[in-house]
Formats: sequence, C-alpha cells, structure tokens
Amino acid sequence: MSYYCGIDLGGTKIYSILCDSNGKIVARKKVKTQAASGFDAVFENIVSCYAELLKKAEIVDDAVEKIGLAVPSAVNTDSGMLLDACNLGWKKVPLAKMLSERLKKPVFMDNDVNLGVFGEYSFGKASRFKNVYGIFAGTGVGGGHICNGSINRGKNFTAGEVGHMIVKIDGPECNCGRKGCLEAIAGKAGMIKYMKKQEEKSGLTTMLSEISPEWRTMVGSAALKECYKKKDALVVKAINRASEAIGIAAANIINLIGVEALILGGGVIEEMGSVMLPVIEENTRKYAIAGGAEGVDIIVSELGDDAVALGAAWHAAKA
Repeated sequence: MSYYCGIDLGGTKIYSILCDSNGKIVARKKVKTQAASGFDAVFENIVSCYAELLKKAEIVDDAVEKIGLAVPSAVNTDSGMLLDACNLGWKKVPLAKMLSERLKKPVFMDNDVNLGVFGEYSFGKASRFKNVYGIFAGTGVGGGHICNGSINRGKNFTAGEVGHMIVKIDGPECNCGRKGCLEAIAGKAGMIKYMKKQEEKSGLTTMLSEISPEWRTMVGSAALKECYKKKDALVVKAINRASEAIGIAAANIINLIGVEALILGGGVIEEMGSVMLPVIEENTRKYAIAGGAEGVDIIVSELGDDAVALGAAWHAAKA
C-alpha cells in the first residue's frame, strides 16, 4: 500500500494527515507553529510533525510516496517557491526544495486554500460542481478557485487571493502593507486589531480577557464563539463586521467569474458558521449585480480541519 502525506502550515498550528491511495485518512497529527520563534524553528516543527505522524500511524518512511505542503502564501508551483507569507513574515523561500531535501521525498507545495478547495472538490460537498470558489477564514483569509477540476493559479500564481481583495477603501492596515483588505477585517488577526482599537476608543471591555487572557496576541475561534453566544458587544461587532466583509467579497467573486458555488471554511467559519452564514448570504445577495447570486450555493466546508491537509496529500498523489 502506498501512502501520501499532507501538511497544512498555518499561522498558529501545523496539521498533517496521512492517507492511503484511496484517499482514506489513516492518521492525523497537530503541533504548534511557533511562528514568533522564526523560520528555522517553524521548519523543524514541520519536520517533527511529519515524523510524529508516521510514528502515530505506525508506518515506515519508505511507505510514503509523496508529500503535499500547503502554505498561507501564493506559490510558484513550477519552482516550489513560497512567494509571500505575510502572516509569517516570509518572502521568496524555496520551501518545497528545502523540505524535499530534508525528508528525501518529492514535495509538492501550493497555497493552502487552493488545496483546501481541491480537498472539498475531491471528497466533500464541492464535488458536485465544476466551477467553485472557496473562502477560508482563520488567522488570515485565503481563497481558491477550481474550474473544471483544475486549480486556477493565474499567470503569476496569485489568482484566488481573495484575502487581499480591497473591500473597504482606506480601511484597516493589513499585514501585507495595504489597507482595507478582506483579511484585515475577517481574519482573526484583523479582528484582534479591531477589538483592541474599539476597546481603547470606547472603553468597552470583553469577556475574552477571562476566557483567553492572551487574546490581544492571538485568540482561538472557540473562545470567540463562546463570547459571541454570551452577547459580548466587542466580539459581536467584530464577527458581524467580518461576516459582512466576506459577503461583499463573495458578491465580487460572483460578479467577476460567475461560480456555481461558494464554499466557506477555516477555523473561524467552522466554529461560527451558524451565526456568520446568514449575514454572509444576505450581503452576497445584496451586492451581487442583476440577481447574479440566484442559484449559487453557499456552503460550509464538510471536511473541516482535514480539508487543506487532505487536499495537499491528494494533489501530491495525483501530480
């Protein structure tokens, strides 16, 4: 039996899966990214996550044919170059080659949401559509477009980067250096900046200080959900603002490329989908022109945490 590994490198966690030649997941492993410790530490955490995954699966290294690596960045898939992971502070890193040399395996690398949408297209709810776009909201916000079974990467490998679509002129500053990006409003890092600013400006306090004392640096989606349910004013404002922005971006996508379906995923959506989806749908239909959103399915990721890593493994298997 041949096996394939998928590794999802995120801003807060590294999540890996091992699947067989039928796409069945046989093991999962998660470790902290520790992005603040710098590139070398994160690279070693990727290697460690892979080693611990094999140990957990009781699979020898020789049984793994290929590795798929998903990163929060545009990727030159021809050269294996990570182009700009602004939330990690990395630019132009030949990460696929580095990991391949270290693990002695073929490594295919692509943008995380490209691979997440590919995972959903291959094994999830998106499988019944030919033209589908995914928006995944977590620490940041990413997007991916699949048309007729192929990932649309664009001429310079930046197609689908919806997180850096401007949804508010002169809006909040994004980690990419521009202002008003969707990610600066709907990603957790952007929500934190917004809540801190509102706290200073209005004097409002949030229950996050009790549930997640480190929230001003990073906060989990589960903590946001708990505070939202308790009607925490700052959290409710941040989540509703994020949902509206995602809806505007979704409408722009429909206006531009006329997809059959939009699939929403990532940690924020997985935890908060039930409260965010109505606001997202309302704004998608409000801003799509000429009834363009009619009949367009807006669905929540079925694979959850597995979507990106499984998509990475499966794309590597098919490459």
